[in-house]
Amino acid sequence: MTSVESKYFYQPSGEISLLPPININLAKTALVVIDMQYHDAHADYGVVAALEKLHPGSTAYYVERLATVVPAIRRMLDHARSTNLHVIHVVVGSDYQDLRDFNKRMRHWIIDLQERSGLNDFYWTKSPTFKILEELTPEEGETVFRKRSFGAFNSTNFENLLREMDIETLLISGCVTNYCVETTVRDAADRGFAVVMIDEAIAGFSKEAHDATMASLRGGFAAVIPTTDASIAMLDEIFASGQRSSTQG
Repeated sequence: MTSVESKYFYQPSGEISLLPPININLAKTALVVIDMQYHDAHADYGVVAALEKLHPGSTAYYVERLATVVPAIRRMLDHARSTNLHVIHVVVGSDYQDLRDFNKRMRHWIIDLQERSGLNDFYWTKSPTFKILEELTPEEGETVFRKRSFGAFNSTNFENLLREMDIETLLISGCVTNYCVETTVRDAADRGFAVVMIDEAIAGFSKEAHDATMASLRGGFAAVIPTTDASIAMLDEIFASGQRSSTQG
C-alpha cells in the first residue's frame, strides 16, 4: 500500500531529510493561515507599498506570487470549512500605535520603514491595514490569534492554545516564507508539533529565498506538499479511509 508520504509529500531524490514520521489525524489537525493581512499581503498597502515606494520593482515577484497564493489559501479554507477541519488565522499587530509591545529590533525596522516611505501604522490594530484580506475573511467560530513577533509562538501563548485545542499537526499557509512562516514552522517543530507546508499557499519575497527556505525546512522540520490540489487530495484520502488518520513513514 502506498504511503501518504510517497504519494503527496515532496522530497527530491538524493536530498537528505531527518524528518521523523508524521501522523495525520484530521481531528487533531489545523489549517494555519499566517499574516494574510493588508499590511503584509497586498500590493497597495503596508510593507509591500512602502518597499515598492523606496525600491521600485523590488516587490514584483512577491506581488505576482500573492496572485497564486491568495486563491490557493481560499481553496484550502473552503475545503477545511466543508470538512470541519480546524482553522486558525494568525495575525500580527499591536494595540499601541507606537508598537511598544513589539521587541525593539522589530519595532525599529517597522517604524524606520514607515518614516522613510511616508506610510504609517502598518501594524496598529486600529489601522485598516491590520484587517485580513477580504477574500480570506474568517468565518464565525474560526480562531483568530494575534502575535507581536515574527513567529506565532514568540510573544504569545500560541502553544497553550494548540494544546488546549488538542492540535498535533499544523497545515501551514501564508506569508512571508523566510520570515514569519519559517520562524513559526521551526518553533512548532521544536515543540513537538508535526508540520506540513503547502508550497503553493505560501509567499516569499523572492523565488530564491522561498525555494531555499522550503529545502531547509524539508531537512528536518516540515513535510512539504507542492500544491493545493495535492493537499486536498491527501485530506480527502485520509477522510475516506474512515480511520480519520494516516501515517507518513
